[in-house]
Amino acid sequence: MSRQSVTIPFGGRTITVDIPKGWRILEVLSPKTYPALDDVRKGVVRAMDSPVDAMPVKDMTLRGKKITLVVDDISRPTPLHRYFDAIVAHLVKSGASKGDMRILMALGVHRPMTREEVEAKLGKRAIRGIQWSNHDSRDASSNLFLGTTSRGTPVSLNRRLAESDLIVCVGAIEPHLLLGFGGGLKMLLPGAAYADTIARNHMQGVSPEMYNYVGVAESPMRLDLEEAAGMLHREIFIVNAVMNENLEICRFVCGHPVAAHREGVRTVAEINGTRLEEAADVAIVASNPMNADLRQGMKCVGNAERCVKENGLILAFLGCEHGVGDVVLPPKPVSHRLLRFILRALGRKRILWFIDRVKKGAGTEERFMAHFSMQAARKNEIYVYSEKLPGDTGERLGVFRQFDAPGEMMAAAARYAPKGATVYVFTHGGATYPVMKAGDGGAMK
Repeated sequence: MSRQSVTIPFGGRTITVDIPKGWRILEVLSPKTYPALDDVRKGVVRAMDSPVDAMPVKDMTLRGKKITLVVDDISRPTPLHRYFDAIVAHLVKSGASKGDMRILMALGVHRPMTREEVEAKLGKRAIRGIQWSNHDSRDASSNLFLGTTSRGTPVSLNRRLAESDLIVCVGAIEPHLLLGFGGGLKMLLPGAAYADTIARNHMQGVSPEMYNYVGVAESPMRLDLEEAAGMLHREIFIVNAVMNENLEICRFVCGHPVAAHREGVRTVAEINGTRLEEAADVAIVASNPMNADLRQGMKCVGNAERCVKENGLILAFLGCEHGVGDVVLPPKPVSHRLLRFILRALGRKRILWFIDRVKKGAGTEERFMAHFSMQAARKNEIYVYSEKLPGDTGERLGVFRQFDAPGEMMAAAARYAPKGATVYVFTHGGATYPVMKAGDGGAMK
């Protein structure tokens, strides 16, 4: 009997992974093929003039109006440099003046972007003559309190938004672990919100009962942030890209910030959601196309986990082109075996309690990322191979075991998993997610 193997894209090439004897591959999963737009600049203008539940930009009277363009930051893969100039030009054609436009980088709690990064993200010519700024989530004076949502989130958003006649949110729709899907009004919250607002909104998706909403169109966090954005009482128009597995734009959805977003979600779900009949013992996942850093790379673990049995195994091949990115590694090693023993002993309901005691004073992103990663580590054994991460990343974080070579990882996997293990393979695990036949609508408990 010939040896089984599977080939996956990794690090700009492909690698072949040998499958242990006796394992049975149930399915190799990839996003559905969607062709890229022939001309993204023309495509975005067409979408702006045929919006969902909104007035076409060509029919707007924009002369003298203050316009804020809120755009996603350098951590997102949206190739804005290819078409942002077309967005600006079409607004100008409809009467807007560059002098009345402002660009706001939707950083959330991420670090400020440099001029060079903004020019690379948006295109140097595209931003000429337009003032831009980084959102500051920690400066209370630059954020305006608007009220409290019905879910208890105190809403403070960037003051510039409240001073605008038109807000244009420019980004992309993609699967998202806490939110269900990115895009839409996510540009405003967390993108342009005060730190406390971001923290309270994020915790809508962090509870002992639920911690993974990937594939859910109307998650608690999504509904909360949409309610918050409505408190601005300003005209908001979204320009959202939908991308295929190669990060090529295959569609734009524009218009009403909720209705257009849901239209885009349907396309993203069609491309990336895969219905499966049963859970497997093992998932082999490549982080494509989310290869920027550790935070983005680990999305493939979250996307795949729902199709893996309790105490099963996830084998993650992470691109992580920029290493750990902005993830802060603990100064001392954490025993993976001990941590996982503690997490399984605590059970899913007490993990948030545990985090708040061992990570006192943790920031917004650190707290919810710790909750997600520890819930994932409690449920499944996670092995990681990466050529870009520091060799001690796994030891420092404790939530996964890190290996120096694929063969070494697969040998350890053969020892851990049952001899007749069933397997799913995700070639683009950063985008593809399973929809289980007997599932709960997408949220992982």
